[in-house]
Amino acid sequence: MSGEARSQENPYSMVSYELPFAPEEYADRLRRVRGQMALKGVDAAIVTMPRDFSWLTGTRVDYYSAESPQWLIVWSGEPVAIVRRLEASTHRCCSVVKDWVEYPDEGPINPYDPVLFVANTLKRLGLAQQRIGVNLRVTPVEEYQRLQTLLPKARLVDFRAEGVRIRRSDPELGCVRQANEVNRAALAETIEALEPGWSEWDIVMHLCKGHEKRLGDEYFYSATGATVCQVGEHMLHMHAIRTPAERKKRCVARGDGIWVEPGIFVKTYVGCMIRTVWMGEPPRRVREALDVVHEAFDRLVKVLGPGRTAHDVDAVARDYITAKGFEIQHRTGYVANERWTDAGILSLTPGNPLVLEVGQVFHCPMHVFLPGIGYVGSSEQVVITSRGCEVLGDQSICPRRLYIK
Repeated sequence: MSGEARSQENPYSMVSYELPFAPEEYADRLRRVRGQMALKGVDAAIVTMPRDFSWLTGTRVDYYSAESPQWLIVWSGEPVAIVRRLEASTHRCCSVVKDWVEYPDEGPINPYDPVLFVANTLKRLGLAQQRIGVNLRVTPVEEYQRLQTLLPKARLVDFRAEGVRIRRSDPELGCVRQANEVNRAALAETIEALEPGWSEWDIVMHLCKGHEKRLGDEYFYSATGATVCQVGEHMLHMHAIRTPAERKKRCVARGDGIWVEPGIFVKTYVGCMIRTVWMGEPPRRVREALDVVHEAFDRLVKVLGPGRTAHDVDAVARDYITAKGFEIQHRTGYVANERWTDAGILSLTPGNPLVLEVGQVFHCPMHVFLPGIGYVGSSEQVVITSRGCEVLGDQSICPRRLYIK
């Protein structure tokens, strides 16, 4: 019956999918979320962010492809997952969760209606009149209002599992470190091999082969988007989508600048960095800009640490860059791990009062815009430690500098 909140036994043959991490890791993640819920006075939390859901359950369902809501109810008992019926058998075969509720392709919120099934499940668990946590940063107004209608005696409060998730465990940091080292080595190898006549596509494919060579059977995928490599006039256009044909057409020539920003993923955790390469003698302004952004990064990491606000850390680098007469158009750091960016959760930006905590991993892009030339700069990943921060990776491999070929 439509709207019935119920668990089902798996009607499909089981397939053995290995969890990305040990079951104990997921138990610890759940414990940490419950601990934060207790501090916030939350009786049950509705986890709707796909990355939060995957982080807590271990599921292998590709939420980018599915485009269907995957919700999790976290409370004092066993967590309950509310998922689309089409993907339910996959979820059941690759997750630590035992209690599943399936919803069909129907409902007033086109084309799915997990809200009704969540509300019915909360009633079944005796939580319909309790303090229910929802992530107000990402919950659509329509869904929030419907929850209020279906649970009139519940008190909906802001609770974000993402704030717990971005404090990385040792196993997660191990993935980030491995990805960073692989990316450094592949990028250094590509810069060394790069010659006039290479297309943007050639550069990206060389990076991907370097990643795969080093990861072997662990290789999942490399970032291949347009921003990974921008040659010449393409350096003027950040985050532009260009077709493979367009990228194969634009080849490196003497006098060209090259923006390179590769990323490699280990269990979806990214290792990423930016380097600027010049084919021939670079303009003086480019040399000056790279000197400034490298000094800005050095200043930033001296103050980056637990207890500091995102605003204060950002100001150290931003004020230095602007005082030197350069234009900085972006944040000076953002949380980066699964599928690359969690910038919407925490970024180093002016006016941001959020306090940094141990275990957070940031990608710190230091680049400026030069009229007529484009974006030039470099970046590193850093992790917040109890003593400050650690720049990830072997700094002797592909160090921060202007690469002149």
